[in-house]
Amino acid sequence: MSSDNGWLGTLPPYIKAKAFLRTDAYGTYANNKLSLALKLRLVLVCLTLVPVKLFASLFCVVSYYLFISVGNVVLKEPYKTKYMAFWGRFWTRMLLYALGFWTIKWVYVSPDGSTSSTAPAGFLERRFGGYVSNHCSWVDIVLYMSRLFPSFVAKKEVSNLPLIGAISKAMQCLFVDREARLAAAAAEGGKAAADAAAASGGQGMAQLVRERMARKYELGSAELPMMLFPEGTTTNNKYIMPFKRGAFVAGVPVQPLVLKYRGSFRFSPTWDAMPGHHHIFLTMTELRYGVTVHVLPMYVPSQEERDDPALYAENVRQMMVKYTKIPSCEDTFGDKLEFFKYVTGRMAADKKTQQGKQGQGPAGSDKADVAATGQNGGFTVHAKAS
Repeated sequence: MSSDNGWLGTLPPYIKAKAFLRTDAYGTYANNKLSLALKLRLVLVCLTLVPVKLFASLFCVVSYYLFISVGNVVLKEPYKTKYMAFWGRFWTRMLLYALGFWTIKWVYVSPDGSTSSTAPAGFLERRFGGYVSNHCSWVDIVLYMSRLFPSFVAKKEVSNLPLIGAISKAMQCLFVDREARLAAAAAEGGKAAADAAAASGGQGMAQLVRERMARKYELGSAELPMMLFPEGTTTNNKYIMPFKRGAFVAGVPVQPLVLKYRGSFRFSPTWDAMPGHHHIFLTMTELRYGVTVHVLPMYVPSQEERDDPALYAENVRQMMVKYTKIPSCEDTFGDKLEFFKYVTGRMAADKKTQQGKQGQGPAGSDKADVAATGQNGGFTVHAKAS
């Protein structure tokens, strides 16, 4: 068995999943067999650390929701957007503290590769269409809110979530029903069609993003800047996946950012190959985390890149690889779906096998079965020994 893959062992050659595998103690889908020491630790933190972090986190979310509710009633634009952003930065930074993200470093990278903890001269006066970043966790959103308070492209379902829905609307998020679009494409053309649909970003959504970014760059719009994750999904932070075109169709300059998380050997804060509720719970079980945000030089596209968004996207990705040394890979969102399908199938098969073993009883019960065997009308009757 491959120790890196935990309970999964060696994967079939047709599964491309190096950007999605979890290598922490819990493993992919939190399905690794845990040691007795780790189980006892989970019991201990569930009685101590988890309740404190859960209460503090909920307090921050509810507090910001109440501030939003007041702002929506008493303020008009442009003051409302400034109010939402100010208190959004404050309460999300408090939320990060509550979650354990005590150490957050912002590192500014110069074109020559040198770094500084302070922004270069004229940084705040830069004009660009939006931010682009690698995507590793739901924490990414909270992290960027705490410093930049941008607007995001979010799943349609997010808009209807209690508390979170109101906050996402205050951030002027754009909502997309990606799963329905990918499912429809896959039903017609299979994995290749699903990959193509994911790469397109959806024509309607791409147009909305393009218009927002163009207004921000060309007109200096008062709208919140867009924060886009062109990978289109989360990774384990060990690779940078191919970028979708949607963040680059406007052909305007972008500000690249790259996240690097630090967790413990027990648990990685990157969210991949694990159900969301499991990940949120396990995030509460560790005392502290760290993350570094690399602020790269603003990328101004050439005419060739403006004419070819796919080229623009790839060149920005390679820029991120160059400055942060996180390697690129060619895994796609379609590969991720195939991997998850394989994993859930393996889990179902393993569960069925385990249930079959339990149904056979403990070792040595075969002798009791034989001893309890009788004849009844030509049919053999087996009575399980108690």
